Amino acid sequence: MSFAITSWDGTDDQLTQAAELYADVFAEPPYDEERATSLAGFPSRVKRYAAEKPEFRLLLASEGDRVVGLALGTGIGPGDWWWDRASEELAPAARQAWLDAECFCVAELAVAASHRRRGMAEDLMDAVLRDLPYATALLGCYQDASAAQRLYTGLGWTVVDPAVQFTEERAVQVMGRRLTD
Repeated sequence: MSFAITSWDGTDDQLTQAAELYADVFAEPPYDEERATSLAGFPSRVKRYAAEKPEFRLLLASEGDRVVGLALGTGIGPGDWWWDRASEELAPAARQAWLDAECFCVAELAVAASHRRRGMAEDLMDAVLRDLPYATALLGCYQDASAAQRLYTGLGWTVVDPAVQFTEERAVQVMGRRLTD
């Protein structure tokens, strides 16, 4: 089966489909997010990112008229919650090597269970990182999300810090990828 990757068209219909996919994927272990919370929170977060953050990108992989994959990312810098937390929590050497004054953050990558292991995640990641004005990209991955960690490592990401405590709930593994040679 083939799929097409396009940018979010700004409509609520596509955003609702993306939220449903997000809720399904992140209800799975090890994420175990409450589906109703994800369905409510994802659209408002996307709209806030679209309005406030530089280099906002929500890419959707569709098969026919059904969204089966997504990648969400934005530019981050001082004053951004994720950048500020990373700046506080990363060791000085990691901060110096990876946390530029501005960088790109991949906030989400999700592929429907029925469409995994077909190259969709790789295509989404390549597309979301294409032609960015940053030297580095970062992402956070749950420590017990071994399948996601293997995927990211296979796509050229490296572990920046294996256990960063961004929130009280759970530590995440911060991974980075150079965008320029």
